[in-house]
Amino acid sequence: MKVLLFGRNPATVSRVTAALSAAGLAADGVVSEEAVLSRLGVVDALVLGAGVVGPLRERVTAAALRHGVGWVQGPHILPSRDALEYVRTEILPRLRSAQR
Repeated sequence: MKVLLFGRNPATVSRVTAALSAAGLAADGVVSEEAVLSRLGVVDALVLGAGVVGPLRERVTAAALRHGVGWVQGPHILPSRDALEYVRTEILPRLRSAQR
């Protein structure tokens, strides 16, 4: 599965994208609205970081739906939390549920 992570914090996006890849997904991460919108046509799923809220979230999720891309929003991840554990316990279950 090709997953695109869109978050607001570059360090967190980098950490979580690496963890998504370590969990066996083809993952890429972006931090700008323009970047996420330009890649929606080539991914299977979109993961939104906890900081993607309000009108930004509305624009991005509407574009994802137009492209037939399912999306989930992850909860906030503390800097001290293990990113792979976060992906396994928070993100993967949400992705599985969204695919049903």
